[in-house]
Amino acid sequence: MITTTFSSLGISDIISLLIVFSIIYVTRFYYHYFTRHNPLPGPFPLPIVGSAYQQIGYGFNDWLLSLQKKYGDMYEIILAGQRLIVLCKPDLIENMILPSTKTKYSIRQPNTEGFVEYGFDGVGIAFNNDHKSWKYNRQFFTQALSTSNLNYQAIEWTNELWNEMESYWNNLGEDYELNLTKWMHRFTNEMIFRISTGVKNDAITCYYNMLISSNNNKNLLNEKENEKLKNSENFVESLETYMEGLIYFYTFNKFIRNNFPFIRGKVKKLLKNKDYLFDRLYNIVKERRIEIENTPLDQPLRHDMLTSYITANTPRDINVLKQADADLLRPMTDKEIFEVKQRLRQEFDRVFENDLTRPITYKDLDKLEYCDAVTKEINRHYPVAFFIGRLNTQTDKVGGYDWPEGTRFQMLFSALMKHKDYWTEPEKFDPDRFYRVEESDKYLLEKKKLKNTFPIFGGGIRICPGRKLAIIEIKCLLILIYRKYDIELVDMNSPLKYSSDFINACTELMVRIKPRKF
Repeated sequence: MITTTFSSLGISDIISLLIVFSIIYVTRFYYHYFTRHNPLPGPFPLPIVGSAYQQIGYGFNDWLLSLQKKYGDMYEIILAGQRLIVLCKPDLIENMILPSTKTKYSIRQPNTEGFVEYGFDGVGIAFNNDHKSWKYNRQFFTQALSTSNLNYQAIEWTNELWNEMESYWNNLGEDYELNLTKWMHRFTNEMIFRISTGVKNDAITCYYNMLISSNNNKNLLNEKENEKLKNSENFVESLETYMEGLIYFYTFNKFIRNNFPFIRGKVKKLLKNKDYLFDRLYNIVKERRIEIENTPLDQPLRHDMLTSYITANTPRDINVLKQADADLLRPMTDKEIFEVKQRLRQEFDRVFENDLTRPITYKDLDKLEYCDAVTKEINRHYPVAFFIGRLNTQTDKVGGYDWPEGTRFQMLFSALMKHKDYWTEPEKFDPDRFYRVEESDKYLLEKKKLKNTFPIFGGGIRICPGRKLAIIEIKCLLILIYRKYDIELVDMNSPLKYSSDFINACTELMVRIKPRKF
C-alpha cells in the first residue's frame, strides 16, 4: 500500500514532501536549541552540521582557542548532533580531575555511533564506558606499566634502540636532511610495540632501508626481508592514519559521513584502513597465543602486556600482583632557545660527567630536575591531548549552573594551561616555572595553584596509566640527542607543519643532525 501511494506521487509532490519534512526538521532542531537547558554563548549552529561549519580553515585546537577568545572560558558547541560544554579555566574542572572512585565523572564521554563504527568504543581503557571491563583492563595496564622492572627495561630498550637509530643517522651523514617527525614516530611505535608484545617491530630499520633504497634507486634486500619490512612500515602508517581519522567520526554524524562529497570518500578509506589495522592486531594476538600454547610448561614465558592478558587467570598466569590500583603559539626567540638548551646540556654534562656514550640508568633520570621542568613546560605550551572529555553520572554544579546527569563536558587543556589568572606570563616559554619554584617568588601563581592547573596526563581516575613510561622515553631521548648532537632546521623561516585535529602532532620537521660543538 505504501509502495502504491509513493508510486502515484509526481515529482512536484515528492519535492513538496521534502520541503515539508525539511521545515519540520529545521523547526524541531531550533526549538530544541532555543529551549535548551542552561544556554551558554557559542557559535550559532546549523541543522545537520551543527557548529562544524565554522571550523573550516582551522585546525580543531586552533578553532576552539579562537572560540574561547570570542565567547569566554565556558561556551558550547554542537558536533555530530551532540551538545558539548567547553571548559577553559582550571577552577571549572576541579571536580572532574579528583582521584577518587566516588567521582561523578568516571566516564570520559558516551559511546557515539561514530566511535562505534570506527571500533573505538568498549575496548581498552581510554574510551571504555563498561565499568567492569574498564576496571579489569586498567588493573592490567597499571600493574604492567608500574613495575620497577619494566621501567628499568624501558630504559635499557631505549638505549638499545637509540644506538640502532644513531648508527643509521651516521650512515646517512651529517648533511642529510632528516624528517625528524618520521624517525620519532617510528621510535615511539617500536617502543610501544616491544612493551606490548615483547618483540621488535623493526620500524626504524624498515624506514632506514626505505630511505636507502629510494636514494640509490635500487633494492638491497632479498624478497623475504623486503616483505617483512614492508609489513612493518604498513603497520606504522596504518596506525598513524587510524589516529588521524578519529576526528571525522567525532565531528561528523553518520548522515554527513555517508553522503557529503569528499568526506564520504575519506571515510571509506579510513574504514578500510581500520579493517586492515584490526586484522593485523588480531593476527599478532593469535600468533602469540599459539606460541604460548606450544611453550613447554617448565619453560618461563616472557613478560609483556600481551602475554599478561592471554595468560590471565590460567595456570600459566605470569601476573604476580592481583589487586587493582588503589587510587584509581608564541615562538621562542633565539636567545630563549639558546638559554634553555645551554642549561639542559649543563645538567646532562654534570650528571653524565661529560661522557657522551654512557648508557642511561634509572638513577640518572632522578637527578635531571631541569630536564623534567623542560618536558613539563613543553607540554604546557603544546599539549598532545588538548581536548579531553568528561560526562557526569550525577547532577552537578559547574560554572554556577546545575547540570543534569549525562551532560558532556570538554576540558580544553590548551587554554587551561595558558590561562592568565593561573600562569605568570603564560605565553612565555620558561621551564623555571616548574624548576625549584618553592625557592623563588618569581612564579607566585604557579607556587599557589600548580596542583590544580597542570593535569598533564588527564587527571582523576581516568589519568593515563602509561604516564611514567612516557616521561622516561621523553627524557631519555632528550639526553641521547642533545648531549651529543646539534639539531639544525633545514629552513629556519619555514612555518611549523603540524595538525591539531584529534591530537596535536607535528607532521614534518626537516633537520640536519650534526656532532655537538663544545
